[in-house]
Order: sequence, then C-alpha cells, then structure tokens
Amino acid sequence: MDKRTRFPFAVLALALLSGQISVTQAAEDRSTDVNVAVAAAVCGPGDRPETGLQGQVPLADRLNGRSRQGYACNLALVGQYQGEGSATISAVGGHCAYMATSASGRGKKASPGVQVIDVSNPAQPVLARALATRAFELGTWESLKVNEAGTMLAGAGVGTLLGAGKLDLYDITDCANPRLLNKSDTGDSLPVTNVAHEGEWSPDGRTYWTSGLAGGTLSAIDVSNPAKPVNIYFGGSTIFVNHGMSFNADGTRMYLASIFPAGLVILDVSDIQNRKATNRRVRQIAKLTWRDGSTTQRAVPTTIKGRPYVIAIDEIGGDGLGGGIRFIDISDELNPVVVSHIRLAIQLKENADAAKQDGLGNGVFKYDAHYCAADRPIEPTALACGYFQSGIRVFDIRDPLKPKEIAYFNPPAQTGKNALLPGSDHVASPAFGSILDKQITDPALLQMQASKSKLPDLTADWCSSAPQFVNGQLWATCNDNGFMVLKFTHGVYPLAR
Repeated sequence: MDKRTRFPFAVLALALLSGQISVTQAAEDRSTDVNVAVAAAVCGPGDRPETGLQGQVPLADRLNGRSRQGYACNLALVGQYQGEGSATISAVGGHCAYMATSASGRGKKASPGVQVIDVSNPAQPVLARALATRAFELGTWESLKVNEAGTMLAGAGVGTLLGAGKLDLYDITDCANPRLLNKSDTGDSLPVTNVAHEGEWSPDGRTYWTSGLAGGTLSAIDVSNPAKPVNIYFGGSTIFVNHGMSFNADGTRMYLASIFPAGLVILDVSDIQNRKATNRRVRQIAKLTWRDGSTTQRAVPTTIKGRPYVIAIDEIGGDGLGGGIRFIDISDELNPVVVSHIRLAIQLKENADAAKQDGLGNGVFKYDAHYCAADRPIEPTALACGYFQSGIRVFDIRDPLKPKEIAYFNPPAQTGKNALLPGSDHVASPAFGSILDKQITDPALLQMQASKSKLPDLTADWCSSAPQFVNGQLWATCNDNGFMVLKFTHGVYPLAR
C-alpha cells in the first residue's frame, strides 16, 4: 500500500460495527409489467436501423462485421475524440468533456489519467491536456463528477472496483485548463479519508460524497475550503451493499442504489448537509427492493407534472430479464411506489437465450442499462441512457406512466482493436465465452480467431456513461469509441411540453 495514502481500515471496521445508518424494513416491488418492451423509436430516411430486436446487435452482425458500421435512428454523429478509449464514467463541464481512462491500462496508455477534451467546435473535439494526479491516474471508476454549478471536477482514486484515501479536486472555471485545488507540497493531491466506488456532489456543491460497496460505507467530504477538503462523515451498515447516489434539491435526502438486494434506499442525510456539530447520523426513511434486477446502479431525481419521481437504473437484470429502468413515485417518501418500467425487446425473458449467445466473448455485461440523464430536473421531456451493448437510447418521458423511445445510436463496434484502446474498461474485461468457433466472415474477427485470442471481441461497445444534453445535442462517451457529439434528426427533439 502507498504510504502516502495509507487508509485507516480499522476505522472502516469500527464504522461498520457501529451501524451508523439506522434502518427500516424494506418493501418489495411486485409490478406485473416488467416483461414488456417500451414502444420503439420510428426511424427516418437515411438512418441505419437495427437489424434485429430493439437494442440487439445480432450474432450474425457480429460474425459478418455489420456491427462495425453501427446503428442509428434519429441521431447522427457530429464529432468524435476516441483517444485510447474510456473508463466507465466520464463527465461534462462547460464546453469541455472529461474522459476517464481505465485503471487496467496503467503503464500501457500514452496519455494516462483523465483526458480533458475541448469541444468548442463540436465537429472537431480535441484533446487539451491530461490530468494524471493521484486519484485520476489511478482510475476513478464511477466517481468522476462535475458539481451542479459546473465549476469543480472531483474524482476519487478507485482503481479497480474499490479504493480508499484518494481525491482529486479541480477548478474547471476555465474548463480546458483545470487547476488542482487540493494540492500538497509535492504538487500532487492531498489524501482525504474515504472509501470509494462511486461519487456524487450535493446540489449546493459543499459536499462530495463517495460510496464504497463494502459494508454499505458512505463518506462525506466537506469541500467548502477546496484547498483542504476534510471528511465530515464516515459510516456504514452491513444491511445493504450500496452503489450510486443522487439527492433532492436541498441535499437533505439521498437516493442510494442498493446492490444486494437490488433496490433503492431513501436516506435522511440532513445532519451532514446542515453540518450538525456532533453525533452526525444517516437515517433510513424507506427502502424498496425488486427481483427483476440484481444490481441497481443509481437513480435520477425528477419532477414530472408536479410529482416527484426517481428513475432507477439496474446495471444487471434478474429473473431472466436484462437490467432495466423504473420510474418510482416518491410523493410519499415513506412509501415509494414503482409506476412504470423501460425495457428493450432484447431484454425480455423470451429473448434471454439470444441475448446470451450474442454477448459471448464480449465481456461480463450483456444488454443492460447503466447511467441515465434527463434533459432537465424539473418537468423533463426526455431521458438519455447509456447501455452496455445497446448503445445510447433516448426516451420521451413526458408521461412517466408511458415512456417511449424516440432515438438511438449504437456506435460502430471496434472489433479486434484491443491493443489500440488501453484506456477502455471494456477492453480490460474478461471475455466470458467466445464466438470465435462460429462461421466468421468479418476480417477483424478472423484475425482474432487465427491468433486464438482470449480477449473480449469488442463486437458491440459499452456505452456506460450518462449521455448529457448540451445545447440541444447529446454529448456521450462509450468505452471503445470514446467521446462523441450527437445531433437529433428528423425533428424528434426537442419535445414540446
């Protein structure tokens, strides 16, 4: 362990044993509409529509190379910076994008750390510089986030899955020239107590939170003085294993995704948000679990038609279903209620065998959702989501009871380009099976077959980062294709409220 950032794991054990998160009994979602496909987008002239089921990259398209052309419906590519590929989550601030790179590619990348991409000209995004301080060089996993004001970028040093003690905090007022705020005498970032897998800002930007998988740990870091961030809460509970988080508008409620079991926890974090002087506690208000998912990723808070909802995303499915999306009415925060779901046709039970066969050799994740973003928090009209293997999907959510798909963009597969993409988390994944014993006509796949490759075949990209609505465009990052600017076509967006 690096002595500069040694973390007091005895404190972790103490926090877990003390049970600093008070809990309540969980309710279970027993919805009956989980095996229904969302209404599909209607494509226009010049599009490259999917050749199989909604969301599918069919095995035939992988074997013959069709997947290397990509699929597009009502979305078109404007500009791209691929670089060496991207890690799981990237961020956007001002006219810049911040593309994290894989921890597994350390020592292999020509440009390590977080890549700063200047998108002043959306048709020609360019690399401005790379940020390779302590946490960013190690790898930020799902913790790289820009605060709501768009002035600061933070990321914890996660590495692969779980990290401790590292945080990089940058001023991005001049977005193409970030300035390290928590700088030590050595010029690197100061260590700060936290255990991290995910991270998120409070709405007011005073607190950066991390969640750490292990034992349900949560860390709150006060960044009021960004030169010297300090931990003001570290606790956890073995009741659930947590994942991503989001907040209500005043930062007193945390919507925390639960992994085992899949579900959502509503927490009262007002002691931390209001800086209670002593005995700060996190209190569980409600918990909702479900069986048609096995790993909930995070939740997006929105208000639609005057009612508060959180939109929860599962990165892995359950009960034979792919990881989907559900709308949860939290008007009564003690009794959250699921009101609708989004699933693609390829994610349905009857298509599970096809989904399994398609994804053999392409890594651990199949056709699953991961991160989503709404076009605005209050009265949103659209939700853009990044999927493993199914690309970028956009949904009309003006009626939360009847969401429908309006567009998708599944970028060209980077089949066989593993060596060129050491920054891609997809490249670093175990292959989990193979399609190299099939009848292949794609030259790139034939080369992998000839070399008896054990690497993931990259026959469909992992678009795990949340696409962001920026000036009527979508700014998206996928593991293999890197950063992309997309434009809507055929008048499908903006949507009238």
